[in-house]
Amino acid sequence: MRMAPTQPLLLQPLLVERVWGRRDLGGWAGTGRTAGDLPVGEAWLTDVTCRAEDGTTLGALSGANAEDGVGTPLLAKLLFTDAPLSVQVHPTDAAAAAAGVASGKDEAWLVLEALPGAVVWIGFREPITADALRAAAADGSVLALMRRHPARVGETILVPAGTVHAIGAGLVVLEVQDAIDVTWRLYDHARPRTLQLDAAMAVADLGASRAVVMPAAGDPRQLVATAPRFVLERLSVLGGLTLRPDGSRQHIMVALTDGVTMDDCAVPRGLAAFIPAAGATTRITGAPGAMVALLHGGPGPTPCIAVP
Repeated sequence: MRMAPTQPLLLQPLLVERVWGRRDLGGWAGTGRTAGDLPVGEAWLTDVTCRAEDGTTLGALSGANAEDGVGTPLLAKLLFTDAPLSVQVHPTDAAAAAAGVASGKDEAWLVLEALPGAVVWIGFREPITADALRAAAADGSVLALMRRHPARVGETILVPAGTVHAIGAGLVVLEVQDAIDVTWRLYDHARPRTLQLDAAMAVADLGASRAVVMPAAGDPRQLVATAPRFVLERLSVLGGLTLRPDGSRQHIMVALTDGVTMDDCAVPRGLAAFIPAAGATTRITGAPGAMVALLHGGPGPTPCIAVP
Protein backbone atom coordinates (compact mmCIF):
# COMPACT_ATOMS: atom_id res chain seq x y z
CA MET A 1 0.00 0.00 0.00
CA ARG A 2 1.37 3.41 -0.95
CA MET A 3 2.06 5.79 1.93
CA ALA A 4 0.04 8.99 1.91
CA PRO A 5 2.09 12.06 0.92
CA THR A 6 2.94 14.61 3.58
CA GLN A 7 4.27 17.46 1.38
CA PRO A 8 2.45 19.58 -1.23
CA LEU A 9 3.20 18.60 -4.82
CA LEU A 10 2.93 20.57 -8.07
CA LEU A 11 0.83 18.96 -10.81
CA GLN A 12 1.52 18.82 -14.54
CA PRO A 13 -1.56 19.97 -16.50
CA LEU A 14 -3.08 18.08 -19.41
CA LEU A 15 -3.62 20.26 -22.49
CA VAL A 16 -6.81 19.39 -24.36
CA GLU A 17 -7.51 20.40 -27.96
CA ARG A 18 -10.86 22.10 -28.56
CA VAL A 19 -12.27 23.61 -31.74
CA TRP A 20 -12.94 26.87 -29.87
CA GLY A 21 -9.48 27.01 -28.23
CA ARG A 22 -6.36 29.15 -28.64
CA ARG A 23 -2.92 28.53 -30.04
CA ASP A 24 -1.19 31.04 -27.78
CA LEU A 25 -1.87 30.45 -24.10
CA GLY A 26 -0.04 33.58 -23.00
CA GLY A 27 2.13 31.85 -20.44
CA TRP A 28 -0.78 30.27 -18.53
CA ALA A 29 -0.38 26.73 -17.19
CA GLY A 30 3.38 26.96 -17.46
CA THR A 31 3.37 27.02 -21.25
CA GLY A 32 3.84 29.56 -24.02
CA ARG A 33 2.30 27.65 -26.89
CA THR A 34 2.36 29.66 -30.10
CA ALA A 35 0.68 29.67 -33.50
CA GLY A 36 1.20 26.45 -35.41
CA ASP A 37 0.15 24.20 -32.56
CA LEU A 38 -3.34 22.72 -32.38
CA PRO A 39 -5.84 24.98 -30.59
CA VAL A 40 -5.93 24.29 -26.86
CA GLY A 41 -9.25 24.99 -25.18
CA GLU A 42 -8.63 23.43 -21.78
CA ALA A 43 -5.77 22.79 -19.42
CA TRP A 44 -6.92 20.13 -16.98
CA LEU A 45 -5.09 21.05 -13.79
CA THR A 46 -6.38 18.34 -11.46
CA ASP A 47 -7.48 15.38 -13.51
CA VAL A 48 -6.77 12.08 -11.75
CA THR A 49 -4.23 11.28 -14.49
CA CYS A 50 -2.21 14.49 -13.93
CA ARG A 51 1.37 13.70 -12.90
CA ALA A 52 2.78 15.13 -9.70
CA GLU A 53 6.39 16.10 -9.04
CA ASP A 54 7.12 12.72 -7.50
CA GLY A 55 5.97 10.88 -10.64
CA THR A 56 2.71 9.60 -9.20
CA THR A 57 -0.74 10.62 -10.42
CA LEU A 58 -3.21 12.83 -8.62
CA GLY A 59 -5.56 9.84 -8.53
CA ALA A 60 -2.98 7.83 -6.61
CA LEU A 61 -2.26 10.74 -4.29
CA SER A 62 -5.93 11.38 -3.59
CA GLY A 63 -6.61 7.69 -3.14
CA ALA A 64 -3.81 7.31 -0.64
CA ASN A 65 -5.07 10.31 1.27
CA ALA A 66 -8.72 9.23 0.96
CA GLU A 67 -8.23 6.28 3.28
CA ASP A 68 -9.06 8.67 6.13
CA GLY A 69 -12.35 9.65 4.47
CA VAL A 70 -11.35 13.11 3.25
CA GLY A 71 -10.68 12.35 -0.41
CA THR A 72 -11.94 15.19 -2.59
CA PRO A 73 -12.36 14.22 -6.28
CA LEU A 74 -12.64 17.75 -7.72
CA LEU A 75 -11.61 19.03 -11.14
CA ALA A 76 -10.06 22.40 -11.91
CA LYS A 77 -9.49 23.53 -15.51
CA LEU A 78 -8.28 26.60 -17.32
CA LEU A 79 -10.44 27.49 -20.34
CA PHE A 80 -9.02 29.49 -23.27
CA THR A 81 -11.74 30.69 -25.65
CA ASP A 82 -11.16 32.09 -29.14
CA ALA A 83 -14.75 31.26 -30.12
CA PRO A 84 -17.97 30.62 -28.19
CA LEU A 85 -18.54 27.23 -26.61
CA SER A 86 -21.70 25.25 -27.25
CA VAL A 87 -24.94 25.92 -25.39
CA GLN A 88 -24.92 23.04 -22.94
CA VAL A 89 -26.10 21.64 -19.62
CA HIS A 90 -24.76 19.24 -17.00
CA PRO A 91 -26.79 16.65 -15.08
CA THR A 92 -28.29 17.10 -11.66
CA ASP A 93 -27.65 14.48 -8.98
CA ALA A 94 -30.98 12.82 -9.77
CA ALA A 95 -30.25 12.65 -13.50
CA ALA A 96 -26.74 11.37 -12.83
CA ALA A 97 -28.05 8.58 -10.61
CA ALA A 98 -30.52 7.54 -13.31
CA ALA A 99 -27.71 7.47 -15.87
CA GLY A 100 -25.33 5.53 -13.62
CA VAL A 101 -22.98 8.53 -13.20
CA ALA A 102 -21.30 9.20 -9.85
CA SER A 103 -22.85 12.62 -9.26
CA GLY A 104 -24.31 15.71 -10.82
CA LYS A 105 -22.05 18.50 -11.99
CA ASP A 106 -22.05 21.96 -10.44
CA GLU A 107 -19.35 24.34 -11.62
CA ALA A 108 -17.89 27.76 -10.86
CA TRP A 109 -16.05 30.12 -13.22
CA LEU A 110 -13.41 32.54 -11.94
CA VAL A 111 -12.68 35.06 -14.71
CA LEU A 112 -8.93 35.61 -15.14
CA GLU A 113 -8.80 37.47 -18.47
CA ALA A 114 -11.58 39.05 -20.52
CA LEU A 115 -11.31 40.94 -23.79
CA PRO A 116 -13.65 43.94 -24.21
CA GLY A 117 -17.15 42.68 -24.96
CA ALA A 118 -16.56 39.13 -23.64
CA VAL A 119 -19.76 37.58 -22.27
CA VAL A 120 -21.22 34.41 -20.81
CA TRP A 121 -24.79 33.11 -20.86
CA ILE A 122 -26.07 31.67 -17.57
CA GLY A 123 -29.58 30.25 -17.56
CA PHE A 124 -32.73 31.93 -18.83
CA ARG A 125 -33.85 35.54 -18.45
CA GLU A 126 -37.32 34.35 -17.47
CA PRO A 127 -39.12 31.00 -17.23
CA ILE A 128 -39.68 29.25 -20.57
CA THR A 129 -41.48 26.14 -21.75
CA ALA A 130 -39.85 22.94 -22.95
CA ASP A 131 -41.39 23.45 -26.39
CA ALA A 132 -39.92 26.95 -26.62
CA LEU A 133 -36.47 25.71 -25.63
CA ARG A 134 -36.55 22.85 -28.11
CA ALA A 135 -37.61 25.17 -30.92
CA ALA A 136 -34.95 27.77 -30.04
CA ALA A 137 -32.23 25.11 -29.92
CA ALA A 138 -33.32 23.89 -33.35
CA ASP A 139 -33.38 27.30 -35.06
CA GLY A 140 -30.33 28.76 -33.29
CA SER A 141 -32.14 31.48 -31.34
CA VAL A 142 -31.55 29.93 -27.92
CA LEU A 143 -28.97 32.55 -26.83
CA ALA A 144 -31.62 35.24 -27.17
CA LEU A 145 -33.62 33.52 -24.40
CA MET A 146 -30.67 33.37 -22.03
CA ARG A 147 -29.31 35.65 -19.34
CA ARG A 148 -26.41 37.43 -21.01
CA HIS A 149 -23.72 38.56 -18.57
CA PRO A 150 -20.63 40.68 -19.38
CA ALA A 151 -17.61 38.80 -18.03
CA ARG A 152 -15.44 40.86 -15.66
CA VAL A 153 -11.96 39.96 -14.45
CA GLY A 154 -11.95 38.81 -10.84
CA GLU A 155 -15.60 37.85 -10.54
CA THR A 156 -16.82 34.31 -9.96
CA ILE A 157 -19.99 32.77 -11.39
CA LEU A 158 -21.56 29.71 -9.76
CA VAL A 159 -23.50 27.62 -12.29
CA PRO A 160 -25.71 24.99 -10.61
CA ALA A 161 -26.29 21.63 -12.28
CA GLY A 162 -29.21 21.81 -14.70
CA THR A 163 -28.42 25.41 -15.73
CA VAL A 164 -28.27 25.84 -19.51
CA HIS A 165 -25.14 27.89 -20.15
CA ALA A 166 -22.49 28.97 -22.64
CA ILE A 167 -19.10 30.69 -22.43
CA GLY A 168 -18.21 33.29 -25.03
CA ALA A 169 -14.98 34.12 -26.85
CA GLY A 170 -12.07 36.16 -25.52
CA LEU A 171 -11.80 34.65 -22.05
CA VAL A 172 -9.41 32.84 -19.75
CA VAL A 173 -11.42 31.20 -16.98
CA LEU A 174 -10.59 28.96 -14.04
CA GLU A 175 -13.42 26.42 -14.03
CA VAL A 176 -13.95 24.37 -10.87
CA GLN A 177 -16.41 21.48 -10.92
CA ASP A 178 -17.40 18.06 -9.76
CA ALA A 179 -15.08 15.59 -11.45
CA ILE A 180 -17.42 14.03 -13.99
CA ASP A 181 -17.05 14.58 -17.72
CA VAL A 182 -20.71 14.66 -18.77
CA THR A 183 -21.92 17.48 -21.02
CA TRP A 184 -25.11 17.54 -23.09
CA ARG A 185 -25.21 20.06 -25.96
CA LEU A 186 -28.34 21.81 -27.17
CA TYR A 187 -26.78 24.09 -29.80
CA ASP A 188 -23.26 24.31 -31.25
CA HIS A 189 -23.06 27.20 -33.75
CA ALA A 190 -23.42 24.86 -36.77
CA ARG A 191 -20.25 22.94 -35.88
CA PRO A 192 -20.23 19.30 -37.01
CA ARG A 193 -20.44 17.87 -33.50
CA THR A 194 -23.12 15.67 -31.99
CA LEU A 195 -25.92 17.25 -30.01
CA GLN A 196 -27.68 15.52 -27.11
CA LEU A 197 -30.92 17.50 -27.22
CA ASP A 198 -33.20 14.92 -25.60
CA ALA A 199 -30.82 14.28 -22.70
CA ALA A 200 -30.29 18.02 -22.24
CA MET A 201 -34.02 18.75 -22.30
CA ALA A 202 -34.60 16.14 -19.61
CA VAL A 203 -32.41 17.99 -17.07
CA ALA A 204 -32.59 21.64 -18.17
CA ASP A 205 -33.86 24.07 -15.53
CA LEU A 206 -36.57 26.00 -17.39
CA GLY A 207 -37.00 28.59 -14.64
CA ALA A 208 -35.29 31.96 -14.35
CA SER A 209 -31.53 31.74 -13.92
CA ARG A 210 -30.23 30.61 -10.53
CA ALA A 211 -26.59 31.34 -11.35
CA VAL A 212 -24.84 33.41 -8.69
CA VAL A 213 -22.36 36.15 -9.64
CA MET A 214 -19.81 37.06 -6.96
CA PRO A 215 -18.00 40.33 -7.81
CA ALA A 216 -14.31 40.68 -7.10
CA ALA A 217 -13.66 42.27 -3.71
CA GLY A 218 -10.66 43.91 -2.13
CA ASP A 219 -10.73 41.48 0.78
CA PRO A 220 -7.52 39.47 1.23
CA ARG A 221 -9.65 36.33 1.63
CA GLN A 222 -12.94 35.86 -0.21
CA LEU A 223 -15.27 32.86 -0.32
CA VAL A 224 -16.36 33.06 -3.95
CA ALA A 225 -18.34 29.85 -4.60
CA THR A 226 -19.97 27.11 -2.55
CA ALA A 227 -21.52 23.99 -4.09
CA PRO A 228 -22.67 20.72 -2.48
CA ARG A 229 -19.28 19.07 -2.95
CA PHE A 230 -16.77 21.92 -3.25
CA VAL A 231 -15.78 25.32 -1.93
CA LEU A 232 -13.70 27.87 -3.83
CA GLU A 233 -11.78 30.61 -2.05
CA ARG A 234 -9.71 33.46 -3.52
CA LEU A 235 -6.81 34.74 -1.41
CA SER A 236 -4.16 37.42 -1.57
CA VAL A 237 -0.74 36.08 -0.57
CA LEU A 238 1.25 39.33 -0.39
CA GLY A 239 1.47 39.17 3.40
CA GLY A 240 1.93 35.42 3.35
CA LEU A 241 -0.39 32.76 4.67
CA THR A 242 0.11 29.44 6.36
CA LEU A 243 -1.87 26.28 5.64
CA ARG A 244 -1.75 23.78 8.50
CA PRO A 245 -3.37 20.48 7.42
CA ASP A 246 -5.58 19.11 10.17
CA GLY A 247 -6.83 15.90 8.53
CA SER A 248 -10.25 17.37 7.65
CA ARG A 249 -9.82 17.92 3.91
CA GLN A 250 -7.44 17.92 0.97
CA HIS A 251 -6.70 21.23 -0.77
CA ILE A 252 -5.88 22.21 -4.32
CA MET A 253 -4.07 25.53 -4.72
CA VAL A 254 -3.98 27.28 -8.11
CA ALA A 255 -1.71 30.27 -8.75
CA LEU A 256 -3.89 32.97 -10.33
CA THR A 257 -1.04 35.40 -10.98
CA ASP A 258 2.69 35.51 -11.37
CA GLY A 259 4.79 35.89 -8.23
CA VAL A 260 3.35 33.06 -6.11
CA THR A 261 5.68 30.88 -4.04
CA MET A 262 4.92 27.77 -2.02
CA ASP A 263 7.49 26.80 0.61
CA ASP A 264 9.93 29.17 -1.17
CA CYS A 265 9.44 27.47 -4.57
CA ALA A 266 7.88 29.43 -7.44
CA VAL A 267 4.47 28.28 -8.67
CA PRO A 268 3.95 29.42 -12.28
CA ARG A 269 0.73 31.22 -13.11
CA GLY A 270 -2.07 28.75 -13.78
CA LEU A 271 -0.42 25.69 -12.22
CA ALA A 272 -2.01 23.70 -9.41
CA ALA A 273 -0.57 22.07 -6.32
CA PHE A 274 -2.03 19.18 -4.34
CA ILE A 275 -1.87 19.71 -0.57
CA PRO A 276 -2.63 16.54 1.41
CA ALA A 277 -5.14 16.50 4.24
CA ALA A 278 -2.51 15.59 6.81
CA GLY A 279 1.15 16.46 6.76
CA ALA A 280 3.58 19.33 6.77
CA THR A 281 2.63 22.96 7.24
CA THR A 282 2.72 24.86 3.95
CA ARG A 283 3.77 28.52 3.61
CA ILE A 284 2.38 30.46 0.63
CA THR A 285 3.70 33.93 -0.19
CA GLY A 286 3.69 36.30 -3.12
CA ALA A 287 4.66 39.57 -4.74
CA PRO A 288 2.33 42.60 -4.66
CA GLY A 289 -0.96 41.64 -6.30
CA ALA A 290 -0.27 37.89 -6.14
CA MET A 291 -3.43 35.80 -5.75
CA VAL A 292 -4.25 32.11 -5.40
CA ALA A 293 -7.42 30.04 -5.56
CA LEU A 294 -7.97 27.39 -2.94
CA LEU A 295 -10.30 24.51 -3.78
CA HIS A 296 -11.49 21.99 -1.22
CA GLY A 297 -14.46 20.12 0.11
CA GLY A 298 -16.88 21.83 2.47
CA PRO A 299 -18.45 22.85 4.55
CA GLY A 300 -17.49 26.51 4.44
CA PRO A 301 -14.06 28.15 4.39
CA THR A 302 -11.19 25.90 5.29
CA PRO A 303 -10.18 26.07 8.96
CA CYS A 304 -6.60 25.24 7.98
CA ILE A 305 -5.56 28.74 6.80
CA ALA A 306 -3.83 31.19 9.12
CA VAL A 307 -3.38 34.75 7.82
CA PRO A 308 -1.12 37.16 9.75
